[in-house]
Amino acid sequence: MFDKRTIDKIRSLSGEIEQKGKLPNFVLDLIYKKKLFKLFIPKELGGLMLPLPETLRIFDEAARIDGNLGWAITIGSGGGYFYAYMQPDTASKVFKDKKTVVAGSGHPSAIAEEIKGGYRVTGQWKYASGAPYASIFTANAIIKSKNKNTPKMLAFAFNPKQVSIIKDWNAFGMKATESHSFKVDKAFVPHEMTFNLSVKPRINEPVYNYPFLQFAEASFAALVIGLGRHFIEESKNILFQNKKVWQDDRYIFVKTKLDEAEKQIQKASNSFYKVVDKSWTQMLKQNKLQATLQQEVSKTSKQTSTTIRKCADELIQYMGMNAIMEDSDINKVWRDLHTACQHILLVPFE
Repeated sequence: MFDKRTIDKIRSLSGEIEQKGKLPNFVLDLIYKKKLFKLFIPKELGGLMLPLPETLRIFDEAARIDGNLGWAITIGSGGGYFYAYMQPDTASKVFKDKKTVVAGSGHPSAIAEEIKGGYRVTGQWKYASGAPYASIFTANAIIKSKNKNTPKMLAFAFNPKQVSIIKDWNAFGMKATESHSFKVDKAFVPHEMTFNLSVKPRINEPVYNYPFLQFAEASFAALVIGLGRHFIEESKNILFQNKKVWQDDRYIFVKTKLDEAEKQIQKASNSFYKVVDKSWTQMLKQNKLQATLQQEVSKTSKQTSTTIRKCADELIQYMGMNAIMEDSDINKVWRDLHTACQHILLVPFE
């Protein structure tokens, strides 16, 4: 995805990136150049239209390089899923630009009043990652209408001029994802700028027919795998740096713990990709994902994320006092990992 020189540069700037709370322009330019925000967009619109298993491995690798980079690509490209649910002219208009980035929210925390030609929407949404550089905002709203045939909820697409960004992202990790809130006040949205994810997509492509819930869960789990791999890298760096400092017993003990954690993370990763690949094979053969396999994707996404978080939590206590300093590389990865795992789609409520 990126050459070693670029990876080293991004990592060398990780502290500065976190302090400034945003990705540098050169990183965004690289993402645009490599079309990493357009992984699910048709090639005729400048996209890559990659299979889901391949994109998950891209999210994984991007997060291994840097958590903020991984999150930006995962969320920014994930909005391409909506392409198949928008009206053709609208979809082409929204996604044709090489710098198209979708920011938004799935929570229906707004009211849309049906009026002539469209809707008047007022509301506020949280956690719109990439808000400052988004070219389009999408969000759900509850419909206020006397028409019984009107859906109870719809997704709306707003242009940036209609949106006010509220810079309130203050998490202890993923600090440069710029996951701020945004609001609209009596914004007019024509019918053609609305879409409904509960209906059948207008384009018969496997990725668009893949259930959105499992699409999102798997995307976040892949990102966590990348963060877990980075955490292991930083742990190995600390172990190497302290080989001559720590007593033999301590070194051997920590190395054993590190080896065990790495094996567990690799095992969880292998299981995750095995299930995802199996689900994709079913999609290609049947053009749908059976309920049992949907449940399996959801379950393994949560289990994988939980396993990696627990491995990191157990391991960090053996990494010395420097590991609790916020400016250390391992601390940053640990905080990014916890922030990602806090997403509701990765929390196992059982």
